[in-house]
Amino acid sequence: MINFLRDMVHSSHRRQRDDRSRERMWLATLPESIRKPTQRPDGVLLSLDHVPQSAPPELPDSLDGWVEPTFCLDPDEGDPPLAEEGPTVGLVPVADEWGPPPEETRRREEAGDVLRAYGTWLDRWRRWAAREREERPLRELYDRMYAWHQRLAREDDQTELVLGVGLLTWEDSDGAAVHRHLFTHRVETSVDRRTARLTVRLSSESALRLEDQDFLDSEDGWVRERGGPLSRRKSQPAE
Repeated sequence: MINFLRDMVHSSHRRQRDDRSRERMWLATLPESIRKPTQRPDGVLLSLDHVPQSAPPELPDSLDGWVEPTFCLDPDEGDPPLAEEGPTVGLVPVADEWGPPPEETRRREEAGDVLRAYGTWLDRWRRWAAREREERPLRELYDRMYAWHQRLAREDDQTELVLGVGLLTWEDSDGAAVHRHLFTHRVETSVDRRTARLTVRLSSESALRLEDQDFLDSEDGWVRERGGPLSRRKSQPAE
């Protein structure tokens, strides 16, 4: 669970017990195609490729006036409809000469060429729409992480990105909500300038931190000595 934590320095009289107002991303909600983070020697949690948005297939000239271009932009709205009527195309004899047709329309049942062109184009559009729906979660995830990456670059002395583990939730004796992770580890981001791949990894300059004493006290039933074994275990290397 990655929490976007701000203002990590807390005063002793103003503890942050409910962190739901902070930006966060739950690892459980990652797109299915993204590898879930596992323990790795290099500390890499996520490796995200930039997925550019593609335009829908261009409408052929033969469908001009038959398909509304704005209906082709949203992959969630279903097939762009073919109009019941459309313009007549081609050259017709006018006063014993060949010239542009008058402003006339024809029904689509009578426009076999239009129906064939529409069927071919619609097959391409459906493939595009399916690909867009599949790639959208990846694009949104990348965009969100990249925005955090840029913010960290601007506010590295004010803001941290951390991995949070061990979510503790309940109501204290005053009825106030407690919603906070017991363990956090600082996370870093980097972007490859050549490929735009964005990498999220555990910071090698920080360690897993037990934060129980930052938001719990004796009135909550918290006993400092009981947290000692956890503090010692988190500092030991994993086997």
